[in-house]
Amino acid sequence: MRSPVALLCLSLAVPVLAAQSPTATAASCPAHAPGTSVHFTTSQQVMVADRTFGSRGTWARYEWRGISKGCWVKVSAASTARFGSGGVVPAARRRQNTNTTPAGNFAIKYAFGEGNPGTRIAYRRITARSVWVNNPRLKDYNRWRENSTLSGRGIGEDLSRYRDCGLYRQAAVIGHNYDRPVRHGAGSGSGIFLHYSSTATGGCIGLTNRRELNRTIAWLDPAKKPRMVIKA
Repeated sequence: MRSPVALLCLSLAVPVLAAQSPTATAASCPAHAPGTSVHFTTSQQVMVADRTFGSRGTWARYEWRGISKGCWVKVSAASTARFGSGGVVPAARRRQNTNTTPAGNFAIKYAFGEGNPGTRIAYRRITARSVWVNNPRLKDYNRWRENSTLSGRGIGEDLSRYRDCGLYRQAAVIGHNYDRPVRHGAGSGSGIFLHYSSTATGGCIGLTNRRELNRTIAWLDPAKKPRMVIKA
């Protein structure tokens, strides 16, 4: 039988151990999202598409919850990621019309589709006039425009067509070559999106799990500065 003194010592030791545990947790808590160089002070929402073979790869979403709540927490459901049929190349070397996916760390500019699923990020609804301009000779290159006359091969991508066939019911703009578009040569390219796809893409990131895609779009929060990391 333990003495009252021993029991008192044990009861006093418990708060000391509890006080020490946050320090131990902080020391073991990774500052960067798993498999990336994205620090939690830069972004608190990180998506990772990692090509493993051919045009297929893994997909994961992570959210920074803080040291006391598990640090980086994986929040994604199972899904295969699909990449361009031309493979994955560094963004600085990627060229338009090569069906390659740019590798790198990108911002998410906004989401779009058939209707807002509840996301906090800026959202655009596709109309019959919605076009993504992919002709580098036009001033609106790599931009969304409401002008159906721009639709056509070599000019612009008819977004409503891809919505209606199921690819762009929900999607997001990945910020490759967006802020200061390179129009020709290395680094060029337009219309790199996150969307649904069961096959290889023209350079976008496609998810085979539509429910996971919809949840991803709804999850995006500009206050958490979401990033897309694409790995070769």
